[in-house]
Amino acid sequence: MRILVLGAGAVGGFLAGGFHENGHAVSVLARGTHLAAIKAHGLRVRHADGREICCNVTATDDPRELGDQDLIVTTVKAPALAGVLAACEPLLRRGMPVVTAMNGVFWWYGTGFAGAGQPPDCARLDPDGTLARLVPADQAVGMVIHSTNQVVEPGLIQNRSARNRFVIGAATRAGADRIEAMLPSLQGPGTRFEFERDLRRTMWHKLLRNLSSAPASVLTGGMAYQVLNDPDAQPVARALFLEGAAVARAHGFDGLGDDVARVFAPGAGAHQKPSMSQDVDLGRPMEIDTMLRIVQDFGRQTGVPTPTLDVVIGLVILRARLAGGYPPAGGADP
Repeated sequence: MRILVLGAGAVGGFLAGGFHENGHAVSVLARGTHLAAIKAHGLRVRHADGREICCNVTATDDPRELGDQDLIVTTVKAPALAGVLAACEPLLRRGMPVVTAMNGVFWWYGTGFAGAGQPPDCARLDPDGTLARLVPADQAVGMVIHSTNQVVEPGLIQNRSARNRFVIGAATRAGADRIEAMLPSLQGPGTRFEFERDLRRTMWHKLLRNLSSAPASVLTGGMAYQVLNDPDAQPVARALFLEGAAVARAHGFDGLGDDVARVFAPGAGAHQKPSMSQDVDLGRPMEIDTMLRIVQDFGRQTGVPTPTLDVVIGLVILRARLAGGYPPAGGADP
């Protein structure tokens, strides 16, 4: 297949390497020194077991240089998604799956779904309808990532996971049938793709873990394991987790709060900052709407109180604004 990966950074680069290793014709959208290195030396991927591959992929920062594709995978973060897809609009032919791999709630979450008795209001995730216009529901596919990767130098991706799982599901039945048929050709020696008819539960499962550590890390600068194990910070992290689980339960996803003992087991948590905390350090746009504010929205829509999130989210937003990673209130500097 002809596969285009939009955003060949840490996760995107790892996926592109796996697709290339499986014999697909891979193109990547990248920029800056990373793009220059890929063009000059190929895309290099170093697996956790030390195995390294070098992939001769087509690399560009201009999607107009590329031809028709059979599959597009986006790994750009939510704030950049609409702009990147708009730039690729000529490639978004009817019927082609567009896989969105991102943190938080997918923009198509409410499509055909009424877990709380009525469809959830997801307007925050696609306020002007750009995503829905560019990617019709039958083409919308989501991916939940269980893989840790890092761009250690331009053109080189370091994978740090012994097991790399990518769980895929689609917004509609037609889209699900289409992407499920593609999965066997995507499986590789270093990657495992799993298919779920309803990706929402798996999405919540990962979102709750991010919810427990990312906001506190943004505010304190602590790594995930520090947030989850510090005796004074842990109650806040635990409350965020349980509030998110209660919102998920209101949407029909029971039992997610039962993982609280595992999430907060002694020594749990990665020895690195969550991606949202890394973004604030670098002044990058932050996934606050897809990871935090939408959970608050769902809580209000279903009558589930989120008192801890309500307090923390305001502080996270101000921290993000001061770092240049979130729009100013009312269009003016705070």
